[in-house]
Amino acid sequence: MAKGSTIVSLGENSMLPSVNRRKFLKTSAIVASSLQPNLMRAKNPKITVAQSPSRQKSRLKTGSSGGIFIHPWDITDEGIDNCYDFLGDHCGLNEIRAAAIYHAGTFLLPHNPKHMVRWDEGSAFFIPQHPRWRETRIRPVVGTCVDTPGYMHRIVDKARKRNWGMIFFTVFHFNHSMARAYPETCMVDVMGERHGSYLCPANPDVRSHDLAVVEELMDTYGGDGIRYEHLGYGGLNWWSFTLNKIEVPPSPRDKFLLDLCFCASCCHRALVQNIDVYSFRRNVKDHLYHSLPKLPSEWDKGKVDEEWCRNAFEGKLWEYMEMRFNTVTSLFWSVQEIVNRFGGGLMPFRVPYELKKDRYGQSFMNKIDYSKFYPYLKRVGVDPHGKTKDAQQRSLVKQVSQVPEWSEPETMHIQHQYNSKEPLLEKIKMSRNAGIRHHFFHYYGQSRREQLKWIGEGREAWA
Repeated sequence: MAKGSTIVSLGENSMLPSVNRRKFLKTSAIVASSLQPNLMRAKNPKITVAQSPSRQKSRLKTGSSGGIFIHPWDITDEGIDNCYDFLGDHCGLNEIRAAAIYHAGTFLLPHNPKHMVRWDEGSAFFIPQHPRWRETRIRPVVGTCVDTPGYMHRIVDKARKRNWGMIFFTVFHFNHSMARAYPETCMVDVMGERHGSYLCPANPDVRSHDLAVVEELMDTYGGDGIRYEHLGYGGLNWWSFTLNKIEVPPSPRDKFLLDLCFCASCCHRALVQNIDVYSFRRNVKDHLYHSLPKLPSEWDKGKVDEEWCRNAFEGKLWEYMEMRFNTVTSLFWSVQEIVNRFGGGLMPFRVPYELKKDRYGQSFMNKIDYSKFYPYLKRVGVDPHGKTKDAQQRSLVKQVSQVPEWSEPETMHIQHQYNSKEPLLEKIKMSRNAGIRHHFFHYYGQSRREQLKWIGEGREAWA
């Protein structure tokens, strides 16, 4: 060991990496400085709509809009003008939801002239150019279809010439290629296993990367907004590179514990908040070693809810969840501040409105307090529920009535799931009758041409 170097132990039998004391103190200081201002704001109960920057003039279309999710490779493979002509002439759309960063997948492309099947490991569809990238250590892994620094500019500029809106669909942390390029930024489970596909939102490099991405899309490319996905923590469901092999599913509570991240950045943040992360991690690991071998008949069948989180492991689980909550909340604030600075709109991929009063949003794992963020979301997704058409209509009307006055409701239609146009047209009309003016179609490349034309046939109902 070098002179003057001290190893900070992470506890008996710990699988977490040893940390140099000087590096630990430096990292802790960075974490503390980045966390504290936003923590104060995230916990501030005095935030009101009147204070919301979202009341600034927005770039988003204020009238009716019809947008479609599309991969840039579909646009350029077909030729930008050919693709846009089809979307305008046959679909009547006026908004592009272009993937800016997307996750890995195998894509069957029924009308692509160059690729019937395309495999992508998770790519960015732009070459980083913004000055903010000078402040970052990690960069997006750029897709093979991106040929020049002007690739995304061509896609955006041709849409602007048609007076179309441009919203960038951005998957932040679920990214196999980034995880492979920068493994030190990934989530780490309680056993010390590094996540193969998910970046940790507590990592300072990941957070700097996220903000640089947003700055790039809003400033360099003049985006009208960002539709985000995977801006928080991931879990066991996103673990594998290609296919999950979980032949003996854990109990809900055990899965929840397996989803927790104990990477160095999370541990530093916990220590800054005076959480005894060493003993907590050891207790979780011991519990799982005892619990996972049990048959389902022997499981603890309790729910993963606030009561359990508050009491489990003598309250240590709740403390750790609060740390995660503050981590994601502060990142969300930073993202929305950049989007707002450029007059853009921030939109989640999905927000279940029935959970709007739930402090923890979509799930405990993401730990986003949507009740605080609704004033900043320019469009909120709504979707009909119910077994009958009348029930679905009532569901839509109720959801729309709950949308704050500073936001607008939006319905997503997945046209490629229908075998005929009638169900799609019925849903479009139902949305119109509920007062919805914004429609999002998903998605271009994996739909057949005929299915895309159905969008145009229903245009009178949604335009």
